[in-house]
Amino acid sequence: MLHVRDIIELPLLKTSTLKTGKAVLNNKMVEWVSVIEYPVENFVRENEFVLTTGIGCHEDIDILLEFVKDVYDSGASALAIATGRYIFEIPDEIIRFAEERNFIIIELPWEIRFADIIQEVMRELNQIQQLDLKRSNGIPQKLIQMILDGKDLRQISSYVEQELNLPILVLNKKGKPVAGSADHSKVFAIRNQFKKQIKQEGSNHPLQSKIRVITDEEFNLYHLSIQTNGEHEGEICVLSDVNDPLNQGKIHIIEHATMASALWFTRNSVATEAEMHLQNEFLLKVIKDENLSEEYKTTKAEQFQCNLELPYECIVGYPENLDTLMEKDYNRNLNNENELEQMISYLKEELIYAAEAVKHQMLFAYEDDLIIIFLEVTKESTTDSVNHFLDLIERRLHHFFPGLTFSWGIGKHREGIGEFPKSFKKAKAALDMGRNQIGIGKRLKFDEMRMNRLLLNLAINEEVQEIIAGPLLPLIQYDEKRDMDLIHTFKGYNRNSGNVSQTARELNLHRQSLLYRLRKIESLTGLSLVNPDDLFLLDFSIRVWSTGVIKREQIEKSSPSPINGL
Repeated sequence: MLHVRDIIELPLLKTSTLKTGKAVLNNKMVEWVSVIEYPVENFVRENEFVLTTGIGCHEDIDILLEFVKDVYDSGASALAIATGRYIFEIPDEIIRFAEERNFIIIELPWEIRFADIIQEVMRELNQIQQLDLKRSNGIPQKLIQMILDGKDLRQISSYVEQELNLPILVLNKKGKPVAGSADHSKVFAIRNQFKKQIKQEGSNHPLQSKIRVITDEEFNLYHLSIQTNGEHEGEICVLSDVNDPLNQGKIHIIEHATMASALWFTRNSVATEAEMHLQNEFLLKVIKDENLSEEYKTTKAEQFQCNLELPYECIVGYPENLDTLMEKDYNRNLNNENELEQMISYLKEELIYAAEAVKHQMLFAYEDDLIIIFLEVTKESTTDSVNHFLDLIERRLHHFFPGLTFSWGIGKHREGIGEFPKSFKKAKAALDMGRNQIGIGKRLKFDEMRMNRLLLNLAINEEVQEIIAGPLLPLIQYDEKRDMDLIHTFKGYNRNSGNVSQTARELNLHRQSLLYRLRKIESLTGLSLVNPDDLFLLDFSIRVWSTGVIKREQIEKSSPSPINGL
């Protein structure tokens, strides 16, 4: 920085006289130099070294005092008055005004040419600017090298603070401090004063319009958002004294620091995402019981900090309308990627928060559109623990994804240590049954499905699959081709105990249309709806099918012969 002391110590000004402001010579920096005569109006800028002859106001002390006041009010660094032609001696009133305000006034002999002074000051300013530019040009290379060397954000922010000679604070996308030595309470106190005056500095620097400057009585807070690929990643906050605004060189440093922080967040995000994928693959292998060796599981569990030596309860979730919300409400470009993966990172943070809130350990994985959670079972755990956990997740997710609907399946409570595959199968079965029988957006616990648990155990029996395939497959195929939903029709008919009129009203069908459908069911299945055994077999087959556990391919494989002529 160029200060007033540097200027008055120039050989050119050795015959000048300092009249006032000796105490602030080292504090007043100079960014401009100009010659101004009365009136001042708004021709003087802040931190300007002003030269004047006093012409136009030398005959009237009051006008001269008004001129000096205007220069002072403009924020000038100093006023140098040439004496010997228009002003022969600086009046005492001017000296008293300047002394009361620590305003620097310099008396110049008339023989010193203003042009020479301007030339010398500009030479000093240009030299400082060149040094700043040279130093500034080396900063981005240094920052990039630090990132390539794997330095963390604390080391990067420390280097930036040294270059700025100011404290900074780097915040992540959630507004939490992650690096920097600036006082947290001061930064947040100023940052949160949104009703305070926010001013834009008058600079041609391309970043200046992006920098928000918030001022209180003591400090200026320079605030800049960190962006990567158009996404908000965090913020950089720089604290400076209210009387020491940032110059262009420091603005350059903040720009470089912002770009370096964006690169660091990007690199960290990629590394975190890669580790999350590896951890997810490991947990999926554990869940699917892929005959992993104990040594492999122990090594990987330590690497990913997964405690497998606890009893867990499995929870499987399915976001029913995520794709619609992300396309419509959030205007996201999905690029044919799995919609769920775009929110996995955020979702995991919310799951960790919820698990900490209920004071339980938690493991998390995802596959296709399914969210798979293993929540620790403790001695204090109750059936309400899972509901409290899911309530927390849904409340926090709805804050960012209003209208998001989840269906949940909850495995058997207290399954035991290492029973990941068994607990997952039961939670997945509960999810499928809940969605098929109760509807979407519900929670179903495996422990509460006594009838369905019986059906589930029967459904996985190959002989049962072969028995129910006979009556089921023709109905499934017919419904697919004719879109008549004979299965739904039978459910209504059976629910109304064979009352045709009541069933027709419930299904909003004409009586003859219902009778036609019932005859079609009998002809396709070869079963009579008035025969109790046939009625039980068809009802049982449809109940097993409605659990969602048996897939279409299993029915076709188990069917004794293909059905033709539909």
